[in-house]
Amino acid sequence: MQNKGLFRILLYGIIGANDSSHFVLEQDELMRKKSQTILITLLCIACFGAGISIPVILNKKTAGNSKEQEKFDTIYSILNSDWYYSNKIKNLDSKLMEQAIDGMTTLDQDAHTNYFDLEQAKAFSSSLEGSNVGLGISFYLNENKNFVVSNVYINSTADKKGLKPQDEIISLDDLKCSENDSDTIIKYIKAHEGQNVKTKYLRDGKEYTTNLIPGTFDSTVVCNVYEDYGEIILTSFSENSGKDFSKAMSSLQEAGIKKLVLDLRNNGGGYLNAALEISSSLIPKKSVVFKEKDKDGKFTKQMTKDEFNQVKMDKIVVLQNENTASAAEVLIGALKDNLGDTVITVGTTSYGKGTEQVTVPFSDGTSFKYTVARWYTPKGTSINKKGFKPDVEVKLGEVKTTSYYKVKKKDVIKKDSVDDNAQALQVYLKYLGYDVDRTDTYFSNTSSQALASFQQDNRLEVTGDCDKKTWDLLMEKVLLKMNETPNDDTQRQQAIEEAQK
Repeated sequence: MQNKGLFRILLYGIIGANDSSHFVLEQDELMRKKSQTILITLLCIACFGAGISIPVILNKKTAGNSKEQEKFDTIYSILNSDWYYSNKIKNLDSKLMEQAIDGMTTLDQDAHTNYFDLEQAKAFSSSLEGSNVGLGISFYLNENKNFVVSNVYINSTADKKGLKPQDEIISLDDLKCSENDSDTIIKYIKAHEGQNVKTKYLRDGKEYTTNLIPGTFDSTVVCNVYEDYGEIILTSFSENSGKDFSKAMSSLQEAGIKKLVLDLRNNGGGYLNAALEISSSLIPKKSVVFKEKDKDGKFTKQMTKDEFNQVKMDKIVVLQNENTASAAEVLIGALKDNLGDTVITVGTTSYGKGTEQVTVPFSDGTSFKYTVARWYTPKGTSINKKGFKPDVEVKLGEVKTTSYYKVKKKDVIKKDSVDDNAQALQVYLKYLGYDVDRTDTYFSNTSSQALASFQQDNRLEVTGDCDKKTWDLLMEKVLLKMNETPNDDTQRQQAIEEAQK
């Protein structure tokens, strides 16, 4: 059985080399059965960046002699010297210590205090890197197998050259998009970092040519300007998110926009400093963004950043869901407590991560993350393990929330059988307009007939069973419909309606 993954977000600080700390919000990947809900293919993967350093001096006492310490030392010595298997296990000393540390950091009281081995620490560190190399767009494939721009990230080469959502990229130099897969295109872009790439694209049926220079960009802020409202999609909080968000707000201000839809759904957090900067672009100067309470009960206020000016909005509609957590929740709390009825939240209850952690790296590449404080909204509310309830509750449809296992080459979903992926298969067939009689893990004969119709319509071998080839094409068709019918996003549509009232 494969594991499925869900991103959870945690507030913490990094204590790096030279005893400096970066207060940030962590994206912690907690494993569960479901692998993924259906997602738009991204041309460039969003990463996290670095934060502002605040000096911190570490001065920790070593454990003194005690009965427990004596017990530990005795067991450790026996396992190393007298244990039957002591000479049969490679690197026993290291393994015993790693296992002991792992045990100490898995306490029931705190799921967010963790020890990271080398592999985990590398993955954790990678998730916090704020830069990415590419054009600065996300995309989907249309029926012509060309790349249709879905989002353009602030300050990327695509943004600077004026690319817009729905632009259809035809070719990059002599590389035709319709004749190559996504991996080939992405490899080509990364291989031409810092070089001019002649890019042909269609906009409203007309062909245009521009030179794009693949380079480093921050893939966390998207800004769209519409007739009577603006939309900012904030995917995480990285090193550059604050200034990118500020630029987005300036764009809205220049366009005369007074109503904002702020999409924080699935926001995995990032650097706390970025949350402070972003809050500073939305709430008045000298305002409290959040409060921290340490283990001794001492409160510390975190204020807006003076270098960021507030852009006043008549209405801010915040989109949130169960994966909106930590830094995103800090931002929601700051907006609600400082701006009152100006702010309306739409979606589902947020995750509820209200504690802070610091991470201590070790010279061997491993690290230790532990809780140091709890954070509160400006008015003193803790959302830990509760989250923020939305002002207007809106749930997404089945097709947006159904998850599935990764499908391997040998996997086949057979009719009249139970399969973990049968639910997603039937939900997606129904979404595409085919007649299924159920949407659970039993793949019925009726649903098999629906799949056979799909196979016939798409010139596949008609079997009524779902192999990987059929599954991949089904996913492609579902993604295409999702991207070309934005009204299917019921949460976003409700948020737009609230903004336009």
